[in-house]
Order: sequence, then C-alpha cells, then structure tokens
Amino acid sequence: MEVVARVKAVLRRAGPGASSGVLRIGPVEIDTNAHLVRTAQGAVALTLTEFRLLTHMARTPTRVFSRSELLDACLPGSDALDRTVGSHVSKLRRKLEQAGAPDMPEGVRGVGYRLSSRT
Repeated sequence: MEVVARVKAVLRRAGPGASSGVLRIGPVEIDTNAHLVRTAQGAVALTLTEFRLLTHMARTPTRVFSRSELLDACLPGSDALDRTVGSHVSKLRRKLEQAGAPDMPEGVRGVGYRLSSRT
C-alpha cells in the first residue's frame, strides 16, 4: 500500500500533462505520443531531431542545456559535432517564431540553450 501511495504522489506532482503525453510551454503545446507541435496559429512541422530537441528541453524548461548534452540526448550514437546542435536549434527557433512563439529556445551565452522563461 505504501508503494501505491508513493507512486500516486509522484504522478500527482508530475502534473496532468506528464501522464497524458502533452507538454505545454508558453504558447507551444507538444503532444509526445502523436509527435505533434501546435501553437495558436496551428501545427508546426518539425524534423525528428527538432522535435527531440524541443521535447527534451520542454521536460525541464528552466534548465540550461549544453550543446553536448543536447547532442547526446537527441542524436544518440551520432558522430556529429556540437555545432550541429546549434544549426538544429536555429532552424527550430525559426519555425517556432513563424508559428507565433518568439524567442524559443533562447541561447544562454557561453553555456547552451533553454526554453524562454518569458513566455
């Protein structure tokens, strides 16, 4: 009974979006089960890598992720360079900006990237 109570407490703290597979960060809604990203303007077409980057950062939006962390999490087993992440983040930022979610993700000079805390 104690284990069940602990699991329920963890699920309750995780919030309603964690169990349903939907993450909401500012104007962006991410459905991890259906691999869909939406804003008020509609669906956003992302590549698999861009989707992985956005989802990974959305799980802990206030955390700053280094390029190497994002590379390991979103391109596992790849021999790509850290600068590849910058290219993918730039394209992701452009697509989200066109969909009505400006400044997401934001760069933290000398450290990496995080989702904007202003939205």
